[in-house]
Amino acid sequence: MTPKQFVAKIETILTKHGNTGNAEAMSKYMKNNFPFLGIKKPLRAELSVPVIKEVKEYASESWLVETANLLWKKKEREFHYVAIELLTRYRRSLTPASFKAIEDLLVSNSWWDSVDGLTGCVVSPLVATYPELKTRMQAYITDPNMWLRRVSIIHQLPYRKNTDHELLFKACTKNMHDQEFFIRKAIGWALRQYAKTEPKAVYSFVEANKNSLSGLSIREALKHK
Repeated sequence: MTPKQFVAKIETILTKHGNTGNAEAMSKYMKNNFPFLGIKKPLRAELSVPVIKEVKEYASESWLVETANLLWKKKEREFHYVAIELLTRYRRSLTPASFKAIEDLLVSNSWWDSVDGLTGCVVSPLVATYPELKTRMQAYITDPNMWLRRVSIIHQLPYRKNTDHELLFKACTKNMHDQEFFIRKAIGWALRQYAKTEPKAVYSFVEANKNSLSGLSIREALKHK
């Protein structure tokens, strides 16, 4: 199955199950940044997962990247979610050679749902597997693109004891004066998650920077104290 054939098959299946009422509500929830077919997550998974499983023999790195790009060019948000599901299922086929393509997805059609989905399911495992990619995370800390800065802050959420605390605290420090909600929320989220592993380190960081961190970041960071 070629990438175009896969996308055509997914498009045929999903389009048949579109729901106008759901579409309006789903688009409104995402601040009307994207149109939706109106297929909620449980049904979307029921429809797309079997097709994703079918392509196991084709899912080379280049095939995955091409297919994800084709899906990302579709206007309806459900296709972007399928791209993330596809990359997630076959993420072990991805290497640093794919990272530029993933970065292009992060900065295109960007909103918290796609950025967080790609970060948690694709970027995080890639960086954990290929430590040389930490240089990209370091560069993201001060990137002009707000979403890449968010990635630098949250990509270590699943790392627990393997968290590079210096990188985490640097990302937080460099961005804690940012007025953007999604950055402030990310800082609090990342610190709260790391506090489950190293509470003293996080509480000390928050105390030392309490006059610079936003109230939102502090509340989130200390949520379970």
